[in-house]
Amino acid sequence: MNEINPDLALKLDQTAGEKAAKSKLDVFLDELGRLKRIIAGFGLSSSDGEDVLQDVSVKVLERSGENRTNQEYIRWLTKVTVNGCLTVHRRRRCFRRNSRKILLRRAQKDGRPIRADEKTINAEELEIVRQSLQKLDDSLLGPVILRYFCDFNSNDVADILELNSSTARSRLREARIKLAKQLLERGVEP
Repeated sequence: MNEINPDLALKLDQTAGEKAAKSKLDVFLDELGRLKRIIAGFGLSSSDGEDVLQDVSVKVLERSGENRTNQEYIRWLTKVTVNGCLTVHRRRRCFRRNSRKILLRRAQKDGRPIRADEKTINAEELEIVRQSLQKLDDSLLGPVILRYFCDFNSNDVADILELNSSTARSRLREARIKLAKQLLERGVEP
């Protein structure tokens, strides 16, 4: 009498899995605004941002059965989003580096001088700040975005990026110094 019908047990397991998937998907949807702010803070275009969000949503569906608290899950979502943004930046830097080499070789081959607009860009303050952020090393960019664009405190930044609290604070300090120097060099008051 106390035996459970195997079909009923299977249906109960499937229902529990669907509820877990739905709850994790709900957390993802609730955190979507924060994830978009992270992406915007990294300076990604809307299409690159949508690609990152799509990758994150696929990972959410793949890991829907994991048993995590909502807070742990939110930190995981943030970490996956940050890593996706950093991957886009790495690809972009590699593309720029390679394209500059090609343009330089072409210019040397053609004998024409490199155009002035290829050397310097005269942009507004916001563009200067965005460019300065992109020049930061990946180890400094992540903490800055999480701290100043997403309002995480330094301890949360350390947890998300799996760093010591003192390391996170020192990276934030180093990033602020580098940004201030770059902005002053470009004529922007930090």
